[in-house]
Amino acid sequence: MRLVATLATIIALSGICLLFIVIGGFGLQTLASNPSLTLHFGWNPKANEFGVLTMLANSLTLSFSTLLVAFPLALGVASFLILPPKSKINKILQGYLSFLVRLMGSIPTVLYAFGALFLLVPLLREAFGGSGRNLLACICVLSFVILPTMILLLESGLKKPFMHQYFNGLALGMHSFETLIFVVIPKAKSVLIGAFLLGFGRAFGDTMIALMLSSNALIFATSLFEPLRVLSAHIALITANESIGNAYNALFISGFLLILINAFLALIARGILHRNSQNL
Repeated sequence: MRLVATLATIIALSGICLLFIVIGGFGLQTLASNPSLTLHFGWNPKANEFGVLTMLANSLTLSFSTLLVAFPLALGVASFLILPPKSKINKILQGYLSFLVRLMGSIPTVLYAFGALFLLVPLLREAFGGSGRNLLACICVLSFVILPTMILLLESGLKKPFMHQYFNGLALGMHSFETLIFVVIPKAKSVLIGAFLLGFGRAFGDTMIALMLSSNALIFATSLFEPLRVLSAHIALITANESIGNAYNALFISGFLLILINAFLALIARGILHRNSQNL
């Protein structure tokens, strides 16, 4: 069994390294040949402009905005799942909520986006005007997509220290939620940061939600009701129409930036969570 796990790890690492080499090699080659071709904010192939920085800025805007909504929700749900149930109804609710969180994590992203086209987008169109496909629509749906990842990480990271401090809190006359809020969470900064970074990476790399719900306009979104195009959706759109030329070559820069930022965030988050698990 250990041999199978070792082989699977080697194959996975080899695939990741190959991906880095291919995308990074072509991306750095394109960047080295003409840095001004892609590292600016204008994308207009007719004018020989292939800048990807607007899409990168939109990806960062969407990711941070989504985390502002999703992270407090994830922390609240994780806290509810950790706290000891005070009644049978509470225990039943915790069981159903835990099942729902895991079910949400197993649903393909495209189904969230497809459902939002018929349920959320018309509501936004009626309420705020426009097409309804904008930054706000992406934030609403993407929040649901990244919630399971953060909830499960927060629950697993906070539950063990909470159980250690639970009886100490009772001895001091504290309620269970007071122990969690005032004792456990302030000392679990590494768990919070790790969950935040992994949620951010999940939001930053998502393709289908932004592709289907943002109208993919080549502008920098400065309002919740403006359309936008993110880096991952830009790659999907251009590869569907281009196979050669500067527009196609610029995609390697986009892919390199995407994989570099995601890998960086994942490594930091994993390192933080690993160090926290060793300190418990």
